[in-house]
Amino acid sequence: MRKLVAAAVAIALGAVSTTAFADGNIFVNANAGASNYQVSNPLTGFDNTFSKRGTAGALRVGYRWKSVVDYGVEAGYGYLGNSIARAAYGDGGTERLALKTRGWLLGGNLKYNITDQWYISGRAGWFRARNLYQDRFLSANDAAESFSYRSTETGTGEYLGVGAGYNITQAISVGLAYDRYHTPGNVGYSGIAIGMYSVQGEYRF
Repeated sequence: MRKLVAAAVAIALGAVSTTAFADGNIFVNANAGASNYQVSNPLTGFDNTFSKRGTAGALRVGYRWKSVVDYGVEAGYGYLGNSIARAAYGDGGTERLALKTRGWLLGGNLKYNITDQWYISGRAGWFRARNLYQDRFLSANDAAESFSYRSTETGTGEYLGVGAGYNITQAISVGLAYDRYHTPGNVGYSGIAIGMYSVQGEYRF
């Protein structure tokens, strides 16, 4: 997937002329915040805890052409934290099921400068996700019944995001963003949707 993203960016940037490059900017965009897994607790038990929020972030690079509404292409990587479910059972056994999602991004973006300082933005594209599942059960009565299970699933979904912020200079801006990622699911989850709230910063050169 890394080679695919690199090739896509190279093709997109190589398709424009030197004159076209004079009308835009290469940019690096970084997000840091929290994810919210929009899934239900897959475990049952008399003493359950379920955390579906985690630390998340994303890094994107791309090129944006200047117009009434600036438009561009982007590629990057997103780390969406994890969700963790825990359960205790009547026989004293315990179980922990964790889901961690990360993956590569490839898409397009828009930016509209309301004034020289304030802007709104949007982006959408493909999300090549890698879902890591870890399930561990500890039996209180029979050690042979205990197990630890780990699996990885890779699938292609999509992402969609909006943002708003402030242009500190012509090259630097900061703001807030919300992104929604979707990826195929498995192991108790189906069609995983993940929201991400973040602070974003961008540098253009």
